Amino acid sequence: MALKCNANASQPTTPESLRFGCTHYKRRAMFVTPCCNKFYKCRFCHDENETHHFDRKTLTELICSECNTRQKVQEQCEKCGVRFGKYTCLICNLFDDSDKQQYHCHGCGICRIGGAHNFFHCEVCNMCLPIQLKIDGHKCVENISRSHCPVCLGDIHTSRIPCHIPDCGHLLHKMCFDQLLASGHYTCPTCQTSMIDMTALWEYLDEQAMRIPIPLKYENHRVHIFCNDCHETSKTKFHFIGLKCVHCGAYNTSHDIKRRLSLVNDEPTTA
Repeated sequence: MALKCNANASQPTTPESLRFGCTHYKRRAMFVTPCCNKFYKCRFCHDENETHHFDRKTLTELICSECNTRQKVQEQCEKCGVRFGKYTCLICNLFDDSDKQQYHCHGCGICRIGGAHNFFHCEVCNMCLPIQLKIDGHKCVENISRSHCPVCLGDIHTSRIPCHIPDCGHLLHKMCFDQLLASGHYTCPTCQTSMIDMTALWEYLDEQAMRIPIPLKYENHRVHIFCNDCHETSKTKFHFIGLKCVHCGAYNTSHDIKRRLSLVNDEPTTA
């Protein structure tokens, strides 16, 4: 026999948008969280109010929002027959009445949004990526999604925040990427490779270097550098504007004699 829970039975004036779900999900059920035996509309509501984390895959019971019947986890209420969510995944215990083109990726082990036809699961990166990257090609970084955003340190794999994938293949949250650019930081926080096309800036620095002379004592001075963009080492002319890579023309370089000197070939040099 189903057990009854009357926790919300005396709230007939509750708006439907709040009665059937919360700010995170629209659904017709409440969770009985096994970690603390309380009632919450979703795992995020739980985590916002408790000092511990709720893993929704441990869920075994829920409560129908229509008839308040407490029951095992299933697609529809055993008493009134209402579906708890138009999208239901009993692997993730996810119920949602909002259409977000949800799909379950067995490779990722979780549900994703955006439509399965728009993504593919990369076995090396171990995550779902936009289908266009499969056509255009992408740089694989093994298990890259099983890491944290290098800016905010938030989890990448299960994050509900969209991610940005620069050419180097390292991941960071899209909003963190936007904040970096707004602050004048254009390199990947993980590997220091340029995350956007810097051609215009490199050309501008070339012009400035031609206009600003350097003291005679530095005229023939050469510096051993490592380029963070093309990952080549070289010996280049010193200039106050920056140290230009002789291979790709980037100014995203570092001067590290102790680590790089044995790897550097004295040629070619900039003219």
